[in-house]
Order: sequence, then C-alpha cells, then structure tokens
Amino acid sequence: MDRQAAQNLNRDKSSVAMAARSGLISVVIPMHNAAPFITETIASVLAQGDCVREVIVVDDGSSDGSGEVAAASGDPRVRVITMKSSVGVSAARNIGVRETSGEWLYFIDADDLARPGALDELLSAAGTKPDVGLVYGDYDRIRQDGASAGNRRHFMAMRRKPTGDVLESIVQKNCMVVGAQIVRREIFDACGGFDETLRKLEDWHFWCLAAARTEFLFVPGLYVMSYRVHETSTMHTRLLPFDAVKPGIEAVYSDPSITARLDAKRLAGFRRSTEAAMLSYLASVAVRLGTYRAGLAMIFHSIRRDPARGPRAMAQFAGAFVGL
Repeated sequence: MDRQAAQNLNRDKSSVAMAARSGLISVVIPMHNAAPFITETIASVLAQGDCVREVIVVDDGSSDGSGEVAAASGDPRVRVITMKSSVGVSAARNIGVRETSGEWLYFIDADDLARPGALDELLSAAGTKPDVGLVYGDYDRIRQDGASAGNRRHFMAMRRKPTGDVLESIVQKNCMVVGAQIVRREIFDACGGFDETLRKLEDWHFWCLAAARTEFLFVPGLYVMSYRVHETSTMHTRLLPFDAVKPGIEAVYSDPSITARLDAKRLAGFRRSTEAAMLSYLASVAVRLGTYRAGLAMIFHSIRRDPARGPRAMAQFAGAFVGL
C-alpha cells in the first residue's frame, strides 16, 4: 500500500470512529443564579464538538435572569427547563436526565468549565472497555474570573485513581467531583438517579450506587473539568461541620445494593475509613479557607477515627498548604 492510500485509509478509519461517537453524550446542567457564568459553561460544552447530542439546562428557580442568559446561546442543541421554585440540585439533575436521549450522560455545574476535547477523550477511552459504565478523569480549580486558583494539581497528573471494580475504594474515599466523568444512561437509570433527599454528598452516594453496578475506568493525565471556586461555592468557601455530611454517609451504608457487595466483616472498618476520609477532606478545605485551627481539629479527629489511614490524611492535609 502506498503512502497516499495509507493516509486515505487512516482518514477513513478516523471518520468512522468520529461518526460512531457523534451525538452520544447528553449534557445536563443544573443552574441556580448563575447568570455571570452560564454562558461560558455552555460554550465550553458546545465546544466539545459533535459528540454532544444535546445540552439540557435546568433553571432551578433562579432570580437573576439565568434562564434568559442560558437560552440566548443560539445553539439548537441547548434547551432550558425552568422551575418556578428551587427543587434542589439532585432533583434538577434528575429532571434534566428525563429530557435526554444520549447513550452517555455528562453532568457539569453551571459555573464550571469542560476542558477542550475532554469529552471526546472520555468516549475514546470508553471504546477500549465496552463493558465499563463510567469513565472519568481529573480536574483543576479556577477562580471566579477564570484564572488558575493557584493549585499545583498538575503535579498529580499521572497518579492512578481506582479503575475496574472500584466499590471498596470509592465507598471509603470519594475521588471524583461532578463534571469529571461520563456515565452510561442505563447505569443512571439502574441507580434511580440522584437521591433528592440529600443536601450534601449526593454525588458521592450516586458514585457508590453506580460502582455497585458497573466497573469504572480512570483516564490518567486527562483533566476533564475546571472547578470554579467563588463566594457561592459552599464546599470551598465555607467550612461545613461534619454533621452536614453524616446523612450522605448514612445513605451509603444503609443501602443494601451497596452493602451487599461489600465484605460484611469489614463493613464497620469501611465506615470508619469513610468518616476519616471526609474529616481529612474537610480539614484540607479549612486550610484553603485559612481556618487552620479548625483544620487541625478535624485532621486530629480523622486520625483518631481511623489510625491506619493517618499517613494519607496527613499527606492530604499538607497538600492543601501547597495547593494540591
């Protein structure tokens, strides 16, 4: 085969692969008073190209004109569903999903940004593991104006996160944020969507439900999303008490579809590890907020809760000081 023929063959193969991925992803964006950010968020999703089938924006009772701003995108793939009053982020996501028709779902919050080409890379990775129901990557942080939040997460670009049967790992420690993954619609339906009774950790609860039903695939080195930190980012601008996350932990450990997949003899240890991981996460948030005394108290309680993961807790705590 001559060079020109080989180039044509490769081009044809590429075109077939792109066509196979065309329109596979439905994007759902819950939105509440996000007028300053939603245009950029929608643009970052539309820029992903033909792999995006539709973008469903659920205006969750906004009072700042967010719905009108979102509707002005001018792209026929964008649809805005307006709720007269707020139903909460979980219900908004579930409502959005009911309007979708893609094979894969991508959730992103209304103030975050999808990184260029990220969704197509997730689909490409999914093509290598047809039985996988969730594919994910990493994320970075940006400030309100879109500038880097000064983090050094790029130093962790090649770290490995759980892949395959990840239930034990993800039950003990949440390693994902919303916006860094795509999930098959059939898996979402099997999980029953997001728990609308949870105010915090509803995403982690859903990841656990999904992990009990399918394998995950992590793509190392792929930054999928930029997480925007600003005055309404509750998990990064004000310190939550541990009591605020207890209902989410209880929801996971009281769900038989999750616990049935875990070793019953180790269940109590898993829960201690979960609680310790959440305390160390909250301690790292305290460092970013400059509330060091609260951070020290939480890291101390984390180590007491599960001494075995003490070194990891201290590493996470120390990492917060240098922007990891």
